[in-house]
Amino acid sequence: MTLENERLRSPDTPAPEEGSTAALPLAVYETLTANVADYALVATDLLGRITLWNKAAADVFGWPQDRMIGRPIADLFTPEDRAAGLAEEEMATATREGRATDNRWLLRRDGETFFARGELVPLRDAGGRQIGFLKILRDRTDEEVSRLELAASRERLQFALDASALVGTWDWILPDDIIYADARFAALYGVDEALAASGLPIETYLHGIHPEDRAHAGAAIQEALATGGDFSADYRTIGSDGTVRWLHARGRCFLNDAGRPVRFPGAVVDVTRDKLRERRQDALLRLGDEGGFGEAIDYTLKALNLLGETLEIGRVGYATVDPTETYATILGEWTAPGLTPLTGRKRIGDFGSSLVKALQAGMTVVEDVRTDPITRDGAAAWEAIGSLSMINLVVREGSRLQVILYLHHTAPRVWTEDEIGFIREVLNRAWTYSRRRLAERSLIEAETRLRLAHEAAEMGSFDYDLQTGEMVCDARCRAIFGIGDEATVTYSGTLRPQIHPEDRERVEAAARKAMEPDSDGSFDLVFRTVGGDDGGSRVVHANGRCVSSDGVPVRIVCAVRDVTDAKEAEERQTLLTRELQHRVKNTLAMVNALANQTLRRAATAQEGLAAFSARLMALSHAHDILTQTSWTSAPIEAIVSQALATHGGEDERIAWSGPDLRLTARQSLALALALHELATNAAKYGALSNETGQVRIGWQVARGEGCETIRFEWRESGGPPVVAPERKGFGSRLIEQSLAAEFGGEVVVTYDPAGLVCTIEADLQLDPEDSVLPSGLGDA
Repeated sequence: MTLENERLRSPDTPAPEEGSTAALPLAVYETLTANVADYALVATDLLGRITLWNKAAADVFGWPQDRMIGRPIADLFTPEDRAAGLAEEEMATATREGRATDNRWLLRRDGETFFARGELVPLRDAGGRQIGFLKILRDRTDEEVSRLELAASRERLQFALDASALVGTWDWILPDDIIYADARFAALYGVDEALAASGLPIETYLHGIHPEDRAHAGAAIQEALATGGDFSADYRTIGSDGTVRWLHARGRCFLNDAGRPVRFPGAVVDVTRDKLRERRQDALLRLGDEGGFGEAIDYTLKALNLLGETLEIGRVGYATVDPTETYATILGEWTAPGLTPLTGRKRIGDFGSSLVKALQAGMTVVEDVRTDPITRDGAAAWEAIGSLSMINLVVREGSRLQVILYLHHTAPRVWTEDEIGFIREVLNRAWTYSRRRLAERSLIEAETRLRLAHEAAEMGSFDYDLQTGEMVCDARCRAIFGIGDEATVTYSGTLRPQIHPEDRERVEAAARKAMEPDSDGSFDLVFRTVGGDDGGSRVVHANGRCVSSDGVPVRIVCAVRDVTDAKEAEERQTLLTRELQHRVKNTLAMVNALANQTLRRAATAQEGLAAFSARLMALSHAHDILTQTSWTSAPIEAIVSQALATHGGEDERIAWSGPDLRLTARQSLALALALHELATNAAKYGALSNETGQVRIGWQVARGEGCETIRFEWRESGGPPVVAPERKGFGSRLIEQSLAAEFGGEVVVTYDPAGLVCTIEADLQLDPEDSVLPSGLGDA
């Protein structure tokens, strides 16, 4: 609002100073005021400042002349029209066209509006020069209100005629943002009827529109307001009791001469039944559309989902009943968003002591579980799962309950006959589709099992038409013969060239024999391929049959399998068998040598048996490691760790270190036996025979002339003083001779008084040949 308007509305504002506005010539003034009492006359200068204000104007607007002279004429307009610049636009039109129609809502002194009809014309002096404007108008508020009310009444009547299911009307007075609505209209939106009759803002009714529909309903209203056209929309409302209804609303927005919306009447029709009928029909179509089910789906659960979504209820599910009819176990359930699905086993009696009896009678319909005799003593259980009304249907075998199908809603609900009929129809259709699909799926599963069996066995197949020469190969067969996915397959041009030349005649002879009249028609053979697009040669096992018609061969159907890996495995097995025989012989020879040498030098049989058992155990540990590597090589650290495991392993007294290094099988056995002898000797006479002695083992690899060399050292310390033996026993010979021979280097055993030291220095070699015993075992 401008400063001038503020002053205009205040009765305490002083009048403008004389001379502040241009005065009209006396002749003009007398012409304007003579004998004019019914029309308000307002004259202005060229800038729109009021220069003339007659008595009729003072009566209509409530302002005396002395308070209006000098004021801008725009202050008579409503705030919206002032902001839109309509006063200036009207003066420009009058100057340009000689007059401007002036039919609009204007502002009185007390702030109320009235509707005026009139014109604005230019004022000119005796010389024809424009000196201002003259506004001539009359108050026509009653006439305009009557016109609008009549139009609204006619509109409501027309809507009532157009919609036979008319349930409510509204009339929205836009300048005041007040909607006058009847009781039926208000109830649909959850609005108090008395307040609705006295008028409420539109925001009150917008809150009653379903949240999911509020946006598109609001957009339709805005479009009508912007264009002044018809309004039509379908949307849902939520009543005060939570009931959701579908409405079809129609109305029209009326604009004033300035193009501004002033009135918006209309009516609503309850189309809930029609909408629900459409949804149910759509659900039945979806249920009948077998393509919508997909494959391997629980059709019963699919039907439950459709029921829940279409009926807009809380949960739908099914449960099996135990033989005693005491418990129901939930098998599947659909729930509305926000509800927790039921699971596990439920005691039926908890939901009503007479519920089982009611279920045995067939369908059970309960509108309010808290008041129905069947369920009211179990109301607490129903409320705990968020269900206040329900329908139960059952499947019986004889007189015993088998399955319960349940439909629950979160609030009390009147289940209509249409809804119950829809439920029965859905279940009947689902049962029919399910039975047919089960039969179809049985056939599909049989084919699938056969296909999976072929895939599991990595089998392919081909079908050769002997009459036309056409050949159909599956993907596995193509892969086996190395034929591309897009290549056309014939026997002579595609398949025959892939058979190894040395096997080709044998394969064709088997096929010819299968086609002979006295043959059983089958053949089973193994042959080689030469490799196709992928360049890989394979061994193929073919098992086929010739199909005859009236004694004439017409087709050859064959299953093929790539047995290349199996053949290679068979050859490896043969090789391993021979190798195992070799290993067993060597091992037995080694054990025999150990037994002979150990027992021959033992003082007593018990001593000899104990020594033999210990050496045999050391040999066994080395074998364990070599077995893990297919007897090719073994890591040196694993040999050391296993050999010393029976002597305490790595601790504060025994420790070892060195780089990662692999030894041959013979070197591994020789080192394992030598370490056993060294550890046994240390435990009896050396560093491990007291509480303070220590053994340190280390190995290093260095670069020698043309190859790498290893230095392995066993060093004892802290034990009793060492004295060189007068006579070397079998263990000493095993250490010095066997190690030197197997490592191809030098082994030195030093009997230092501070502790025995054994060193090995040799070139590193990895020779898997171990066809002879470790040196020294067979010597006397």
